[in-house]
Amino acid sequence: MKIDILRTLIDAVMSRDNGRDYTIIAIDGPSATGKTSFCELIADRYKCEIFHMDDFFLTEEEKTEERLSVPGNNVAWERFRAEVLEKLEAGEPFKYQKYNCRTKEFYPSRTVRKKKLYVVEGVYSHHPELEKFYDYKMFFDVTKNTQKERILKRESERKAQLYFNEWIPMEDKYFEAYNIRAKANFVFDSSKAF
Repeated sequence: MKIDILRTLIDAVMSRDNGRDYTIIAIDGPSATGKTSFCELIADRYKCEIFHMDDFFLTEEEKTEERLSVPGNNVAWERFRAEVLEKLEAGEPFKYQKYNCRTKEFYPSRTVRKKKLYVVEGVYSHHPELEKFYDYKMFFDVTKNTQKERILKRESERKAQLYFNEWIPMEDKYFEAYNIRAKANFVFDSSKAF
């Protein structure tokens, strides 16, 4: 089963000596490839901390035309790097805030305690300004037809059109501009896995 292959891969990555007592794996890839579903499957097994890039979308004030013209800049990667990745390096418990792009508000701070495995999940997680923090980069891929079927199945028609007309084209520009798929350590075709 494909999921077992991924678990074996994570076990192997965690067993490597990286000079630290924890491992950071980042999972990037197009929308509807199963990144979040996979993280839900492994969360209990590994007792890991999972960070979702969806919690780091830009606030309304940050969404300037200039910023959005740069591939991958529709997430607050600076905030994620400062509030999460740099704090992980410090090795102490820390707090950060998730941003809810639907309500346009920040949630109360949440505390992150020391773990053996941290997983960064979501489109834009392999942004060039973040990749140096990771031990291993996985890219989940899917055929365009399967992606479309999954989005239509899980989203309203209005929201699906946002994916097709806005969000997926932005993702594709980011993947192409930074050669994200080719720079991953491992590429996983999730077309039949979830």
